[in-house]
Amino acid sequence: MYTKIYLDHFSNPRNVGNIESPDAKAEVVNTEGGCFDTATLFVTMTEDKIGEAKYLLKACSGTIMAFSLLSTRMQGKSIPEVKEISFDSLLTDLGELPEKKHHSLRLAIEAKNKIVEILENKQEC
Repeated sequence: MYTKIYLDHFSNPRNVGNIESPDAKAEVVNTEGGCFDTATLFVTMTEDKIGEAKYLLKACSGTIMAFSLLSTRMQGKSIPEVKEISFDSLLTDLGELPEKKHHSLRLAIEAKNKIVEILENKQEC
């Protein structure tokens, strides 16, 4: 069963698009169970917080929903706050999600983790 939140983010995805000069960019490909969703996540920083979070996808409904939800959760957050976004926290936001769509949340979290790693490495320089 798909929740209202799932259907809303799938039907009206937020933050779709490219950022020409992102502060971080992560590309991920899902290979779980023959599903080959591809996603690119872009973010900009405004002071010490995520300014924009956008994405481009070739993906199923679950991945569209997952990146829409993730992007809304990332914006305006500091890197430590973004690190707290997890598979479980997104699943809690949704209320429930069929097991066959869990790969979509895992892919979004993989992209988020890559973004965090890139941004933390930039801060160390």
